[in-house]
Amino acid sequence: MDDVRTHTGTLIADLVLDSARSLKDRRGPQRALLQRLRNTGFNAAQVGPADLVQRWFLAVSVVSGEASHLDELLDTTERIIFASEFAVAELRRHVYTESYRSAR
Repeated sequence: MDDVRTHTGTLIADLVLDSARSLKDRRGPQRALLQRLRNTGFNAAQVGPADLVQRWFLAVSVVSGEASHLDELLDTTERIIFASEFAVAELRRHVYTESYRSAR
């Protein structure tokens, strides 16, 4: 029997841009961060309320067959977020492991 493990990680960030005075002020840095994450191969999306001027909630998801590789991917995601123009108010990291055993 083959044992297959899938490791899924989700990172949720509460980001703040104090210099933003309008949604337009936030849009540029927001697009830049989303594009950087996507160019690196991550799935990223805005979650939560979209009409907050200085705050932005971001979710990033990654999948790997190895737990150690998943940790590396999530660490890379965190580095990209902390290197952005946004201050990180809160960062939550969730990891889920699923096992599948085939009955060949």
